[in-house]
Amino acid sequence: MRIHLSARTRAFTVLGNEVLRDRRLSFTARGILAYLLSLPDGAREDVRTLADRNPGLGRRGVANALDELVELGYYIRRTVKDAGTGQVRTETYLFDAPQTADVPQTADAPLPAPTGTGAAGTGVADGGKAGAFPSGVQNSGVQNSGVQNREEEPSLPAPVAASAGSPPESADAVGRGAALLSRLARVEPKLALSAADVVALAPLVVPWLERGVPELEARSLLTDGLPPVVFTARGILADRLVRKLPEPRARRDAAAPAPAPLECADCRDPLPRGQQGGICAGCTGAVRSAVSPAPPVSVAERVAALRATLRSRPAAARG
Repeated sequence: MRIHLSARTRAFTVLGNEVLRDRRLSFTARGILAYLLSLPDGAREDVRTLADRNPGLGRRGVANALDELVELGYYIRRTVKDAGTGQVRTETYLFDAPQTADVPQTADAPLPAPTGTGAAGTGVADGGKAGAFPSGVQNSGVQNSGVQNREEEPSLPAPVAASAGSPPESADAVGRGAALLSRLARVEPKLALSAADVVALAPLVVPWLERGVPELEARSLLTDGLPPVVFTARGILADRLVRKLPEPRARRDAAAPAPAPLECADCRDPLPRGQQGGICAGCTGAVRSAVSPAPPVSVAERVAALRATLRSRPAAARG
């Protein structure tokens, strides 16, 4: 068998031969691992979606393959609790090398650093021979160890930690911003964020809260007009939170008394909504006085009136 590899400069994934030839994994598990590592960081895939893409395999086959990856440390699940909303969710982490260290089960403990000698890198293929690794700069700081070239994302501010010297209202605003971002996935699943992304983007929500933007309006501005496929929810939200920031809203002091209602200049009755001054319709004579209805007539009275009318007619007219 002769192998031919194309030299690629973008949109590719690098996997070590020790992973692709890991005999402890079935071919199905290796294929699913390669597919998942080719996705952008933050992609949403589970047993149901993978089975929908592979009807011949089914959910049981996908679940068995994922169990193989979990057992060997390629695929890690961890339950975390959102500090802002209190919701509990499951986060999944994928590695291009088996993880032998114990994985902490608490939300505060970090994941172990990826182990293994083969590190993913991007660059130009070396000669196109089988088994050759591309030369280039090693990627760093990427949660998904199997990395493909991605377009440059908007720069994000460093996460703002609530220190002892920071004002409590600032920390509270960051927390409310994180809660708003976490709730976006309920409205638009394409914008689902990891816990790290929520922490990084929360400071960008603070100006929205300070300008009094209602949450419903913020959701509409952040979710409307999304592309059919969202490859990086974090990048899109980082751009929209800066670019679509509304103008400051006029805020009324809650302790200030409510303005007095507008009154008619003559009778001092409240004016109708929308009328900014002048006199009411009653004072201008536009409202007519109510006409009292005629008293009801009984059936007996109507019959008597009809008989009187008939009797008053001349005899010739009746004949």
